[in-house]
Amino acid sequence: HQGYINWDAVAKDGISFAFVRVGNRGLTTGKLSQDEYFEYNAKAADQAGLKVGAYFFSQATSVTEAEEEAGYVLQLLQNKSVDYPVVFDWEQTSVDGSRTADATGEQITSYASAFCKKIAKAGYTAGVYFNRSLGYNYYDLEQLKDFEFWLAEYRSVPAFYYNFGLWQYSDNAQVQGIDAAVDINVSFKNYG
Repeated sequence: HQGYINWDAVAKDGISFAFVRVGNRGLTTGKLSQDEYFEYNAKAADQAGLKVGAYFFSQATSVTEAEEEAGYVLQLLQNKSVDYPVVFDWEQTSVDGSRTADATGEQITSYASAFCKKIAKAGYTAGVYFNRSLGYNYYDLEQLKDFEFWLAEYRSVPAFYYNFGLWQYSDNAQVQGIDAAVDINVSFKNYG
């Protein structure tokens, strides 16, 4: 989304960790795709001294698809340095023809759980990314309590009443080495 990133400049700006997108599943087609910058971002961020986490933008419509996504991610993470969680990022979309428009909370909880279980079984720390609406209204967080939670809530103080290890507190930050506005996070745990 941000295009080319100068990871040395990012590190010099005081950033200590970054999540790189591994890929996504198509909103209408369901096709799995690798992020065009994934290989570069994973390697360059690590070489610049940042701790690296990874996420996959899911549009799974079944447990089988969520497990397929996890397998795809694991294949692409081979020989990569990953210190932070590998995260399932399922988001509601309003795109015409979206495959996931009618997904229920029970369904997406089962998708997140299946993805995370496969990631954790491979030896990575698994996590789930969500905003307060998804966290309260869709996910059954009790079923996901064994995984890390990454909360997106753009406020000066989070108002989410569950334990979470990562907080995305802005989607409009400016960081040296990145020419566009970028999400910025704080970690409450030392993952790496």
